[in-house]
Amino acid sequence: MTRIETKRPIMILAGLAAPLAMAAQDAAPAVAGSGPAMETNYLLLGVAVLQVIIILALSSIMRNLGGNGSAWARRMAVKRAAAGAVVLAFLAWPAEASAAVPGTMFLVTTATLFWMLISANLILFVVLLAQLNVLRGMVRTLSGREEEELALAKEAEEPSFADTILHKLTQAVDVEHEEDVLMHHEYDGIRELNNVLPPWWLWLFYGTIIWGVVYLVNVHILGVMPLQAEEYEQEMAQAKEDVAAYLAQFSNLVDESNVTVATDEATLASGESIYKQFCVACHGANGEGGVGPNMTDAYWIHGGGIKNVFKTIKYGVPQKGMISWQSQLKPSEMQAVASYILTLQGTDPPNQKEPQGEIWKEEAAPAEEAPVEEEAPVTADSTAVAVVQ
Repeated sequence: MTRIETKRPIMILAGLAAPLAMAAQDAAPAVAGSGPAMETNYLLLGVAVLQVIIILALSSIMRNLGGNGSAWARRMAVKRAAAGAVVLAFLAWPAEASAAVPGTMFLVTTATLFWMLISANLILFVVLLAQLNVLRGMVRTLSGREEEELALAKEAEEPSFADTILHKLTQAVDVEHEEDVLMHHEYDGIRELNNVLPPWWLWLFYGTIIWGVVYLVNVHILGVMPLQAEEYEQEMAQAKEDVAAYLAQFSNLVDESNVTVATDEATLASGESIYKQFCVACHGANGEGGVGPNMTDAYWIHGGGIKNVFKTIKYGVPQKGMISWQSQLKPSEMQAVASYILTLQGTDPPNQKEPQGEIWKEEAAPAEEAPVEEEAPVTADSTAVAVVQ
């Protein structure tokens, strides 16, 4: 390569940098908020100069690898015309800008200079990538076929994906290489290998340590997570709420055929509230009776027991002034007030109304017979009855 050919890349790159430097000198001050600051343009100019230096260094390396430089010259011959056209375009840019406004010298704004520098950096970057590609091909060519054959043989011997994953998880040593991890002692013909712990086991062990630290900080220091006892209590409370919500779906399916006496305090308190709101006017504050019958004695006009009381509340006795409450009270509310009325039995309040109706006796459900022991036979009294007061 002649001296002129050697300096040709330098001349091309200098042609790219010259108009940029001239434009940077003559750039008009930027109006506040109208474009990038001049410091940004100086930074882009510095990056362009750095790329020029790298390109020149790579050119020198390729000349040394290629001997007389014929390989580099052949690859760049096609690109010289394009590079020359780009240089001419950059040189013609200021002239066109001056011709656009006759009688004025060339003056560019910082925004225009910014885009000129961006374009120049992109072009230099493309040239740099092309040089690296050529340099890579030259190195491959100079390395010879022996390395290519070794690379092909290595690719042919590469293990499968599953084998690679298994080896990374276990770090097991091949039988052919067990001598490398063989320990220098044996017992009864048994030789020990100094294998490393499997990585999967180590990762699991490290994970438990990390989780232990996280648990300690969050539970015992920061209090973000509850203790196990607190979490159990919270879960039990939530379970009770869920059960109550589930049972509430069926509370209004109660009728006179399946109603039972409610004994829990919440239901009885609800029944008392309903009684004081709707029943006191006729039956008295303590169930002693008034316009309606006495609720505290053992006499009932329409039958005692939870089912009869529930039925009387639900359908009423219109001929005696007792209205039907099924349009005003829910089935669960009628069950609550009926259960509360049964708790008034035997309370013996003052000013009781005289007994009305008949004494109510309700037979208890027959109990299951217990297994009879031969030594101590037990006979169930089938005539036992329960009197509901």
